[in-house]
Amino acid sequence: MKIIKAYLVILVCFGLLACDANTGKSDFEVYISNYDWNQNALSATSRADKGGSGVMLQAYNWNSCKLGKSWWKTVKSNSSMIKDKFEYVWFPPVSNSGSDNGYLPRQLNDLNSAYGSASDLIAAINSVKSEYTKPIADIVINHRVGTTSWGDFTNPTWGNVKKVSYYTICNNDEGFSNSNADMYGCSARGGADTGASYGSGRDLDHTNGTVQNGIVDWLKNYIIASGFEGYRYDFVKGFSGNYVGMYNNRTDAAFSVGEYWPTDNFSCQSPSSWSTQIRDWIISTSMNGKNINHSRAFDFVLKGMMNTVFGSKNGTSNGNYNLLASNYNLYKVYPGYAVTFVDNHDTGSTQSLWPLDSEDLAAAYAFILTHPGIPCVAWQHYFTASQSGDIGSQYAGGNSVNSQGETLHSMIDKLISLRKNAEISDLSSVELMNVAGNIYRAKVLGKNSTVIVNLGRVLAAPDGYSLYVSGDDFAVFTEDIPSEI
Repeated sequence: MKIIKAYLVILVCFGLLACDANTGKSDFEVYISNYDWNQNALSATSRADKGGSGVMLQAYNWNSCKLGKSWWKTVKSNSSMIKDKFEYVWFPPVSNSGSDNGYLPRQLNDLNSAYGSASDLIAAINSVKSEYTKPIADIVINHRVGTTSWGDFTNPTWGNVKKVSYYTICNNDEGFSNSNADMYGCSARGGADTGASYGSGRDLDHTNGTVQNGIVDWLKNYIIASGFEGYRYDFVKGFSGNYVGMYNNRTDAAFSVGEYWPTDNFSCQSPSSWSTQIRDWIISTSMNGKNINHSRAFDFVLKGMMNTVFGSKNGTSNGNYNLLASNYNLYKVYPGYAVTFVDNHDTGSTQSLWPLDSEDLAAAYAFILTHPGIPCVAWQHYFTASQSGDIGSQYAGGNSVNSQGETLHSMIDKLISLRKNAEISDLSSVELMNVAGNIYRAKVLGKNSTVIVNLGRVLAAPDGYSLYVSGDDFAVFTEDIPSEI
């Protein structure tokens, strides 16, 4: 008890007793209630898989499903700019869905979708796949929707019989209490949900062997058989993380990352709570306590910090650069398990739920592409509207980022090359040089060379370094290579 009290005092001193907006509990109480004390914490010097040196591309945005079932052809047409440059290429959900974007999966075994035909999908996968580049599928397994009503699953049925039995659906799903649903009042239902509920679809009972085997069969015979090598798990708050570990293990996934977005709101009280929740989820993906197949997770803490530093929706000016060095950021505490990002299909794109200030995209990418973790580049920040077969202002790939007319696309290319040449990985060390409210300056130690990243108040290149790329409020410096005598 004395140890717990002492720990409590430390948490108070460091501001870790902020109230969690969802539960009303302090961060300390949430931490104690969620943490599995019988399980070893992950090492900050370990990683989730054998990769770790490359960069991910999110190969779609929120508008991609609205372009006349042509998206797979668009990916293929841009494959020369993707293959062998990005280590991971994240595709959207590929199955028949109740929504064009794919996030309400209906017939899992039908790979014809609003993005294009199954044959075009396989052609797109093969066009980017190489010994270096691994296609990653967006996996939505928290929920499904019925074919003609709420819970009548087809292709596969998983044993559901309309108006008779729904053992693969969690027993507290909304469909059992809604008089308009085919499931209404049916007592033949599954077990309790192991995570948060999702009202737009039927919550799947992952404790059910039929669900487990059905998901594994689908992953093996449709997802991996199509050429995918790993997964991006959607809405992982909706079911226990150890099932992610199980599915990774049973299908030999080469890579996985989970979308654990704690809440829709981020404030000064959020970082500690968010960091704890995401880290606890990563630990829970260990396959029933075995230290194998942990999943990575998106660094939503760093996303919140960057939106605070750079501004969201052009709402604030730059400042608080010290937040980028916070130990709450996932890339700081578990770098081998962090996937960092500036925006994705939810936070940015046309959905624009939580976008970064568009004027600071270049500075944000200069940060994540030179730092630990696996950086993820958004399609709309790398390509132009014409390259995407689309129109709209979200496409920033051709936007100028400095007085030399360098585009965001070409700057990202340069930073990816720098990351490879310097051998900066997810586990690279960072030495802080000058961090305050108006400046972030740090050395990133790659295996081959050291890089200096400077955001905010930009200082001159130190002796032995030269300017590599710069723009408004940011600069990246590289080590000078001595000439041979």
